[in-house]
Amino acid sequence: MQNKYYAEKYKNQGTDLLGKTLEERGLVEQWLEVEAQNFNPPIHSLVMNILISPLIGTPSDPKAIEESEKKLAKVLDIYEDRLSKTKYLAGDFFSLADLSHLPFTHYLMGSMGKAYMVRDRKHVSAWWDDISSRPSWKKVLQLHPFPF
Repeated sequence: MQNKYYAEKYKNQGTDLLGKTLEERGLVEQWLEVEAQNFNPPIHSLVMNILISPLIGTPSDPKAIEESEKKLAKVLDIYEDRLSKTKYLAGDFFSLADLSHLPFTHYLMGSMGKAYMVRDRKHVSAWWDDISSRPSWKKVLQLHPFPF
């Protein structure tokens, strides 16, 4: 994963995104896998059906939207449980596991009109407010506004 490469290469120039101990690194890896295998597929489907399909003139699939929303809700319920015990996904430190959620969740919270999926979960909502208010993310949005 390219993100891991950059996190390792520049770990001494800011936030250590991979964890300082072997245990922390293991937790970061675990939550990156959860994101890749469980969070990413349904949210990607939502982005494609809600944002991309209308742009390219193809019909959205209402059934895929409904199924993806249900799958994402289950994942967010797991996140809610985890975030009721720790400030961030991999523990009490901001990591690549949190960072990797910013782009697609940004769409969920904004142009997709599905912010309730986060806001209805107290701990996920607080986590989102925390990670999305980081100065580095705000700078990314200023430099490269998302097109939707």
